[in-house]
Amino acid sequence: MPESAEEALIEALRAEHLDLVEEARVIRPKRVAILARREGFLDLARALRDEHGFLHPVSAGAVDYPKEYRIQMIYYLMNPSSRFMLTLRVDLPRDEASLPSMTRIWEAMSFHEREAKEMFGIDFEGHPNMVPLLLPPDWRGGYPLRKDFEGEGAEP
Repeated sequence: MPESAEEALIEALRAEHLDLVEEARVIRPKRVAILARREGFLDLARALRDEHGFLHPVSAGAVDYPKEYRIQMIYYLMNPSSRFMLTLRVDLPRDEASLPSMTRIWEAMSFHEREAKEMFGIDFEGHPNMVPLLLPPDWRGGYPLRKDFEGEGAEP
């Protein structure tokens, strides 16, 4: 029997989506972290929204782990009624950093995915408006938030 509401949520997600949840842990009260498998992670996101009340997409971002040759995309979701915050993380290989767009679940993730594309080079399959957001149109210098970035690259 789960000891807390956080553990109950994790137990329910594992029971319902065992093949999609790679790792799940309680961070602190009302904070849970889920590491999802790339394949089917939109199904898990949809279940978080429709079955568990995570209706509010708060933010998203990425972290580069060059020594592990991966980039992790992180989505921050909130359940407004329970005030739970959940981080939904997905590991991607650095040389094939692509993921189905979360805009299919939460349109509000558009801005965050556009930023992750420019800063980390993650391709978001099916994104409805992947136009440059922050970098100049002539940018050729790589991805500024990857840890191996060496400097500006806009052509004159």
